[in-house]
Amino acid sequence: MKFKRIKLIAKGWSSYIWKIKLENGTICTLKETREKSNRKNLAEREGKYLTLANSIGVGSKIIEINFKKNYVIYKFVNGITFLNWVFSSEFEIATKKEVYDFIKDLFRQVIALDSIGLRHTQLQVGKNILVTKKITKNGEEKFVPTIIDFEKSSIDFDKRKEKNFGQIASFLLYNPNGKIAQKIREKLNLKL
Repeated sequence: MKFKRIKLIAKGWSSYIWKIKLENGTICTLKETREKSNRKNLAEREGKYLTLANSIGVGSKIIEINFKKNYVIYKFVNGITFLNWVFSSEFEIATKKEVYDFIKDLFRQVIALDSIGLRHTQLQVGKNILVTKKITKNGEEKFVPTIIDFEKSSIDFDKRKEKNFGQIASFLLYNPNGKIAQKIREKLNLKL
């Protein structure tokens, strides 16, 4: 598949994330291995786990997995990280219902991941959840979560291990000293 790199979005320990344009004009995201990375199976891991997530309606839609060149292309999500959103003015003016609906959708997604045993392992930081604003069929604005970065995910065969739901519930609601949990509880009028 031919594409043109538009902008470097992020540079991680083992990969680069690019905003790209396909030859048909579609804007996508390219995740590729960094030259110095000792992880040489990015396409295999990210592609496998994101494909699994896509099968239950979670994550950004896979466009291409290129094993030879070790990259993955998926649909571009024009959003901000959950961490940045919670500390933004947009969150401050969001209604209780908008935040509740967002959290409800995020819980639906992590429960779906748990149902197939796909552990993300990095949801408790808020950087791997993107927030976008969409217009619903009745013209209302809605905040939508998209879980990204499945490279370090795993299949959980041990039912005793912490699941995605536990990670996200603790992160969003139950951490007594967590700034994000405090902001969410305040917005939703919840008490510990």
